[in-house]
Amino acid sequence: MAKLIIGLLEAKKGKIQILGQELNEESVYELRSHVGIVFQNPDNQLVATIVEEDVAFGPENLGVPPQEIRKRVDDALEKVGMSEYKRHAPHLLSGGQKQRLSIARTLSKGSKIVLFDEATSALDNKSQEYIKKTIDNLVKDHTIVIVAHRLSTIIDADIIFVVDNGKVVSSGTHNELLKTSDIYKNLYETESLNS
Repeated sequence: MAKLIIGLLEAKKGKIQILGQELNEESVYELRSHVGIVFQNPDNQLVATIVEEDVAFGPENLGVPPQEIRKRVDDALEKVGMSEYKRHAPHLLSGGQKQRLSIARTLSKGSKIVLFDEATSALDNKSQEYIKKTIDNLVKDHTIVIVAHRLSTIIDADIIFVVDNGKVVSSGTHNELLKTSDIYKNLYETESLNS
């Protein structure tokens, strides 16, 4: 699903619209500039030797003026609680800090849509909770799409889509799905028992 949204895979049926514009060969590169993605493994996204340079990578490639880049980097690092790590080496950060760095990189790019692809699955509970709080703060100004197996990550979402064997089988809020979707209810109960 994440690869469809950012145009790495082409939809076989239907169409994908981002910001009211259909995603196709002509529009894919422009629309990608509005979508930021935070992957499960942030190590694969590290591109620089210093945190602030890593966060600046996106806006630099988009041709943003240097003065604006500095402002975006500072704002993004502040939003994810990483301002004090500005001059640190990204590869020395913890898993949770690297995920926050990935979020900052996405924000500095000016992405209106932020896609989290299993972004909390490898994190401890404390780091997961920090990322969840960061996501909650982003909701005010961004569209957030979360692909997750861990239901605690999405429990507060406006709408949850349950996908089974590649098909959307139900959708609704957490409370609605507990009443209407056996798959969702079983997943939720299993996760609750294991936590």
